[in-house]
Amino acid sequence: MPEKDFCVLILAAGLGTRMKSDLPKVLHMLGDMPLAARVIKKVSSLGPSRIVIVVGHKADMVRETLGRLPADGTSGAGTVFVTQKLLKGSGRAVLEALPEIKGCEHTMVLCGDAPLFRTATLARMKAEYLRTRPDCMVLTAELDEPGSYGRIKRSASGAVEAIVEAAGASAGDLAIKEVNSGTYFFRTKALAEAVRALGKKGPKGEYYLTDSIENILASGGRVTAFKTSDRTEITGINSRRDLAAAYKMLNRRVIGELMDGGVTIMDPDNTYIEEGVRIGRDTVIYPGTHISGSTVIGRGCRIGPYGVIDSCRIDTGAEIKFACCLTSSRVRAGSVIGPFARLRPASDVGPKAEVGNFAEVKKSRIGRGSKMHHHSYVGDTVMGPRVNIGAGTITCNYDGLKKNPTSIGAGAFIGSNTNLVAPVRIGAGAYTAAGSTITEDVPGGTLAIARARQVIKRRNKR
Repeated sequence: MPEKDFCVLILAAGLGTRMKSDLPKVLHMLGDMPLAARVIKKVSSLGPSRIVIVVGHKADMVRETLGRLPADGTSGAGTVFVTQKLLKGSGRAVLEALPEIKGCEHTMVLCGDAPLFRTATLARMKAEYLRTRPDCMVLTAELDEPGSYGRIKRSASGAVEAIVEAAGASAGDLAIKEVNSGTYFFRTKALAEAVRALGKKGPKGEYYLTDSIENILASGGRVTAFKTSDRTEITGINSRRDLAAAYKMLNRRVIGELMDGGVTIMDPDNTYIEEGVRIGRDTVIYPGTHISGSTVIGRGCRIGPYGVIDSCRIDTGAEIKFACCLTSSRVRAGSVIGPFARLRPASDVGPKAEVGNFAEVKKSRIGRGSKMHHHSYVGDTVMGPRVNIGAGTITCNYDGLKKNPTSIGAGAFIGSNTNLVAPVRIGAGAYTAAGSTITEDVPGGTLAIARARQVIKRRNKR
């Protein structure tokens, strides 16, 4: 399918009253991102030429939040927002979005509050849709307790005859286990004709997208189903309880796939790993660890227990000890972080370096084999190999107006409780005496002492 022929329509206009929230439902966080953002990220990898998002309730807030997604979140697809003027159901949402999708031959429609599908599942569904070319293909699953889901009614030959809403279903229809997910592939022309023919239904006078299936069939069109074997993929979120249950489902799925790939998760019920995280085999993840974002962890690492790792790269054989917090940083092979250490964004440690107890690194390069073990802060610094940072050392990088750099050469030894007042350069092999406040460059191979001479005075006793 040429990309210009395929667009995605995400329905994100609902009120979400059961969330009991001032926040629109599609902006509630599932793990590390809003519900609708997770949907956008997943469908973008399918290669659509355009992603159209229908907003309604608190449209400006939804548009602003989703519009701030990273540039790579849509893989080059243009993103367009349509504000639904008449909030009267999913069918009406599609009708008002028709001007934005009419240029595409095919349209995938899905809900912004149902992000648990696997991208691979929709990719297979897309391939089957293109192979068989129906007017509509609906994603389905079988549930032991279908509840309020619409039932998929099939003919004796297995063709889809109708989608029956639970509220108006007969006892026979309610016994059907196969249900509608709310995700579809449509031939756009057939979709447009079907939604234009929708009528009002129910006490609120709403227009249901599911009725478009009936209209397609009535006009002689063909509707098929693509059934997923994993029922969690069709989970919709309508309440806080649903949100919590969805996170458990998602986390269980991710952890299961990692363990199948050779990762040891010591306590799956007490470990939290987001979709998109990659971890190499023989790495051990200890309890209480949270790993999110675009994090990539190599082979043979040891992570935790406890701690937060967000959008980091951790190379082979590294160890992140107890209760560390790492954000947008890199830990190179064989390095050891923690316990109780923090790496702020743009930190790069190692290889075979050590950042220890209550130490903090910000936007700095810690060279091969260098060590900063206790209660130190290094910011806006380039550090060479084999540097030793004494306990209590601080780079004073902010002068009240701007951040200033510090450079520490190979093999330098920074004495305990040294203040390095940036901008300053410490040469290779230089030493600073404990307790010094260094305000000028220190040449390589020298010792800098910048502290007042000790004076002892007799006390006057009264």
